[in-house]
Amino acid sequence: MRLADITAWLDRALMPETFDDVSNNGLQIGRSGDEVLKVAFAVDASAEAVRAASAAGAELLVVHHGISWGGGIRRIVDGEYAVVKAAMDADIALYASHLPLDANRKYGNNWEIARFLKLRRIRPAFSYHGNVIGVVGEATRTARVELGTAAAPLVKGETVGVCSGGAGEFAAEAKSLGCRLYVTGEASWGDVIAAQNAGASLVCCGHYETETFGVSALARAMAKDLDVKTVFVDSRRS
Repeated sequence: MRLADITAWLDRALMPETFDDVSNNGLQIGRSGDEVLKVAFAVDASAEAVRAASAAGAELLVVHHGISWGGGIRRIVDGEYAVVKAAMDADIALYASHLPLDANRKYGNNWEIARFLKLRRIRPAFSYHGNVIGVVGEATRTARVELGTAAAPLVKGETVGVCSGGAGEFAAEAKSLGCRLYVTGEASWGDVIAAQNAGASLVCCGHYETETFGVSALARAMAKDLDVKTVFVDSRRS
């Protein structure tokens, strides 16, 4: 399948143009050829992820955290050089989706986590730079659900807030929205103290771990909708 057709599908699914994001979402590195038979998905655009994608036989790597932010890549040195070189050596294209993949109702990290936790009455919450990216929902069971590096202690009928990645800053807001529990990836120490002061119950399940949900859901959807194979690769060094 043509690379341009795949990126067009991603753009339609994620609507990056509707987000004010520090990430330059979309195709960030091209390739010499246009034919794509397999697409790899990862959380991060690391050199390790590019090599894993190449080993899996992919021609395109789709990630949550790309390499082009704000004003773009001003210099291709150090870490940026390592990723670009790995991609050029393997002739692999790179597509990134940051906030659009946090917020998306079908494939987004936060809606997927809410479905994993079996929440109901899910609705958007938590605005980041004008983009509503998280969710709140109601627990349907009382259970400790393992999620990433921690367990979410759910209580049936009570409200739960979810915002993946480094979103500890929303814990106090979650409390004000009536959430008994707030689930995120990681928090600064200041966020932890702010949550304590607000009487908020904060659970940090790992930045990386909470952001595998979106790329995994997107991989499943692409494999179903398009004539390409997909594979998830771990962007952490083993």
